[in-house]
Amino acid sequence: MQGMRDAWEQVKEMRGREEEAHQRAAFLAMAWKEGVHTDIVVKPGTGPPIPAHKAILAARSEVFRHMLAADERCKAPAGDAISLPELTHGELDLFLAFLYTGALENNKDDDGDHQLHALLVAADKYDVPFLRRACEARLAAAVDASNVLRTLEVADLSSSAALRERAMDTLVHHAEQVVFSPEYDDFAVRNAGLCVEITRALLGKMKTAPL
Repeated sequence: MQGMRDAWEQVKEMRGREEEAHQRAAFLAMAWKEGVHTDIVVKPGTGPPIPAHKAILAARSEVFRHMLAADERCKAPAGDAISLPELTHGELDLFLAFLYTGALENNKDDDGDHQLHALLVAADKYDVPFLRRACEARLAAAVDASNVLRTLEVADLSSSAALRERAMDTLVHHAEQVVFSPEYDDFAVRNAGLCVEITRALLGKMKTAPL
């Protein structure tokens, strides 16, 4: 009985910590959305800038920490703004939301895959490992013949070995549908190196296929 009570106390303690973490995340998100004491603006490639807090950016990303420290040392007039030109306004909003809450919002737009691609590349560029893993998991679960070429490109660009392997396996499995699609012609022009790897993977599959 004592063991069961101890286990139950541990469960309650874990639930309490989890709830506390959710409350802190909600508080931070509210402060960000309402613009409470923001001290920097982040500029996307398109659309208006988004106010944020330097402390949050620096805590979540070593890259941002170094960028902001350099601005403080230089005392540059632009020190209260940083630019992430590779992200649209919507992608930047999702990126910042993750930095504040640690949760990757579900996007119901038709462009959701493209936004995940952009977030994965940003997570790699700005060294946000938790976001990187979240994007990899969601993209790997959704990869199919219709999006495998773009997913493979993004996996290569972000150096995501796990997503790259998943995309390559999917492509080999749906080789005829993918390789003879109109999208493959443009893909081949942009990605000569990946096409070499695809050819080798397909030949490897042929060698192991039963006669």
